[in-house]
Amino acid sequence: MKIYSNPVAPSPKKVLIFIAEKGIENIEVEDLDIGKMEHKTPEYKKIAPNSRIPALVLDDSQVILETTAICRYLECLYPEPNMFGKDPMEIAQIEMWYSRVSFELMLPLMHGFRHTHPHMSALENQNNEFGLAQRELAVKSLGYYEEVIKQKDFIACDRFSYADIQTVSSLQFLVRLNKIDLNNYKNLSTYVNNIAERPSFSN
Repeated sequence: MKIYSNPVAPSPKKVLIFIAEKGIENIEVEDLDIGKMEHKTPEYKKIAPNSRIPALVLDDSQVILETTAICRYLECLYPEPNMFGKDPMEIAQIEMWYSRVSFELMLPLMHGFRHTHPHMSALENQNNEFGLAQRELAVKSLGYYEEVIKQKDFIACDRFSYADIQTVSSLQFLVRLNKIDLNNYKNLSTYVNNIAERPSFSN
């Protein structure tokens, strides 16, 4: 198998963390330089028509796109350590929290970055007013999650899961790009720092 990735972008980083947590060693990693538009080349579009990374190419040349889809596929191949839930309640909790984080926190942060950051002007049809409104929504959401994580070590259940990968990777990358200081959110900052100490996050 081969994963088309990028060492800093949050979506491919989530897959790389997942692979490291699983201890999977038979996946070739090819990094694409987003700044040089390597994800927009005709060659890569044959693999990923939407020009997004990551993309997992299987040994039979089938392609899986989208971060969670890739991780779910790998979970089926390598079920331990379990990352998506061992029983119905864990499965539901992990699904619920990574979905909530995606839509309530990651999405407004992503829009805030994409529509206001100067470096994104070449990649996006920017709408500054929309971006600022999304950033404001993200700040409200950060306040909410500051309380959610207050008495928890993990976002979804009583152990590390895919929901934590989603949450921490998004916060690490997107908060600072929106000119928000995560240190202003003591509980979230502690949670992120503790999870980021895992060896998989240093790859």
